[in-house]
Amino acid sequence: MQFENRVDPRKTLSPILEAFGDYSVGDMYVYSIWQNSLQNDYKGDKSTYYYKFVPRVSFSKVTGNDISFGPLKDILFAQWVAKTKGMDYDYFPGISIDWQTNWTSWLRTTFYFENNGNSSWNDQRVHIDYGIPFNNRLGDFRIVGTFDYTLGLHGKPETIDFKPELHYDLGKHLGNQPGHLWIGIVLNPIKNKYKIRDTSYYRTDQFSYGAFIRYSFF
Repeated sequence: MQFENRVDPRKTLSPILEAFGDYSVGDMYVYSIWQNSLQNDYKGDKSTYYYKFVPRVSFSKVTGNDISFGPLKDILFAQWVAKTKGMDYDYFPGISIDWQTNWTSWLRTTFYFENNGNSSWNDQRVHIDYGIPFNNRLGDFRIVGTFDYTLGLHGKPETIDFKPELHYDLGKHLGNQPGHLWIGIVLNPIKNKYKIRDTSYYRTDQFSYGAFIRYSFF
């Protein structure tokens, strides 16, 4: 559940499905969201969807050579393919770097060349995603999130989309197997949402927030 959105309905309820697979030549991440308006007076489409899948080919796995050195873990070729309701597919090829640190479960940086739906090779993007576990007397937590920055080429406005989430392992607290049932909160500040320039007449800068229940099957 999310509040204070811009462009979209201000209040939404959105089931999300995520999956991650590790394979002999790389890995793949899949994300899908079905967004539903909680506002009866909203004039736009009250329901929409978005999905993406990001296969990555690992240099280390394909060549059989471990290239890790210091904080560098691996270099991969990535392909972001995404679809929004009523729009053409987006295709973003890119180069990804996996990092290894003692304070993260994962940390990835990817530089993408953007080929947006109904458009052309008109922008570039830096994408970062991460997972940071920690615990205290209250239980096990993790901070999970993404950061996206588009450069704003060819007359497009630059965009910043930062989405940190705080997860709490409720399942473990209730005496069940850890790592499955999570609750949490999410913040989502965005500059120039959907690459629409923010103006005093049409606000696209947002600071939304929400709460969620998450279940991981694996």
